Amino acid sequence: MLPHEYTWIFALGIVGSICDAYGLGANDVSNSFASSISSGSLTMMQACIIASFTEFLGAFLLGSETTETIKSGILDAELFVMQPELLMLAMLCALIGSATWVIFASKTGLAVSSTHALVAGISGAGIAAFGGGAVKWGYDGMAKIITSWFVSPIVAGVITTIIYLPTRYFILESPDSFKRGIR
Repeated sequence: MLPHEYTWIFALGIVGSICDAYGLGANDVSNSFASSISSGSLTMMQACIIASFTEFLGAFLLGSETTETIKSGILDAELFVMQPELLMLAMLCALIGSATWVIFASKTGLAVSSTHALVAGISGAGIAAFGGGAVKWGYDGMAKIITSWFVSPIVAGVITTIIYLPTRYFILESPDSFKRGIR
């Protein structure tokens, strides 16, 4: 493999990354700030400014484990050792597939997860390149990821209930809820 032979994959990867980031903004950020904007608590400009900081800091400070899972927890990279250009192409295709789906789904109002789309794209590229054996199906790979898709909503629901119920009964439904909420 010559050093500049696959520069086009890198260039298209940059374009794909920009498209994916656009899709993330259209989907993930809008989900995070929809209630704040619709209630009038924040303007669109305020939400965009806050989101630019929180999205960056979240990825920078907390994203390393997710990145590690995406990087090495889905495909058996050893299959690509003799043909690294296939891995580059697989990741490019996964990125473009993910960006296309997330943008389409966001535009049409479908509930979508950008992480799920990327994981599916990487899995699909691996299957296309080397068959089903290229994907790590065990709990050290896809099974762990798929488990998290089911556990996450349950845990979030339980935490929300733990926060919501005491707030409702001890603050909102008390005789002087404003004073109680300030304390």
